[in-house]
Amino acid sequence: MQTKYFYILMFFLLSACEVDNSTIVDVANKKVRPVKLITIGADKSENLLNYPAVIEAAESSSLAFEVSGELKELFVNELQLVEKGEMLARLDQRDYQAKLDAALSQYKNANSEYQRAVNLYKEDAISKSKLEQRKSQLDISKTELKSADKALESTILVSPFSGVVAAVYIKENELVKAGQEAIVIQGKKGLEAKINLPASVIATASKENNRKRNEFIVLEAAPGRHIPATFKEISLRPDTVTQTYEATFSFKAPEDLNILPGMNATVWFDDPSTINDRTDTVRVPLTAVIAEDDQKYVWLVDSSTMIVSKKMIVIEAGVGEDLEVISGLQNGDVIVAAGISLISDGMEVRPWTRQQ
Repeated sequence: MQTKYFYILMFFLLSACEVDNSTIVDVANKKVRPVKLITIGADKSENLLNYPAVIEAAESSSLAFEVSGELKELFVNELQLVEKGEMLARLDQRDYQAKLDAALSQYKNANSEYQRAVNLYKEDAISKSKLEQRKSQLDISKTELKSADKALESTILVSPFSGVVAAVYIKENELVKAGQEAIVIQGKKGLEAKINLPASVIATASKENNRKRNEFIVLEAAPGRHIPATFKEISLRPDTVTQTYEATFSFKAPEDLNILPGMNATVWFDDPSTINDRTDTVRVPLTAVIAEDDQKYVWLVDSSTMIVSKKMIVIEAGVGEDLEVISGLQNGDVIVAAGISLISDGMEVRPWTRQQ
């Protein structure tokens, strides 16, 4: 009986060994192959230039009082929306109002004396020189009245255009000096980024304006966002120290980002020496193309499963190491770049690295 149990036990043990060996063989046959992969369009960044920039408002005004005085009222806060002509701040007006009242009284007296002198001159009661003296006094008083009126008017800051309050540098009840920066208003005409370009870049720039260019801005505070931009203008006079030319790119702030003047950014744009008429061209290396009869294929990789499948493409006639794809692929697709003869449909692959 013990012998019988021994043979049954050996049978199950041998069976288990056979199953494990089969599994090992299957795993070996399903080995993930390392291959060189490329992402279509990923290498376009090699043809992009980038320069540091500081954000500025396309329409901005730094406001200051033209007269000195104590700040009596401040009507706005930073980031507040304002309309054109809206009052922003006011100085204590009592001294300036008193000066205006005195100037107005002086003007009225001078005008009365001049009118009286005119009547007397018509009656030959006074000389012409006396009349001219009264006229001179009237002109002086009129100038002083305008000056006093302007001074009183200058105690008030108003918004020169509709926009947002970008900065406030004054506080109520403090002494504000004439010419001291008080409030900065940013208009609604968008934002700008200014960079300094070397002459070598400008010399290779295309003179054609109808080309589609890749231009965008990346904020230091939001490095993962590419904000579309448009070249606006370039200064014709170089900086005397750096011998660079100031170029301006305009853009609109996305609704979910608060972008203010003074923020640091980087401007990216196509290298003028490499840009062509078709910046959206899809190109693949010759080593990635499979030729079967009159058809051309590439091994397309599913990024989620890393499984390859054969993808038919149409190639522009031509020769060279890189071929232009008319249809079948788009930017962002991942394909096998080399070793295509070792790949089969449905195979799982992984990126090849130099350490392998």
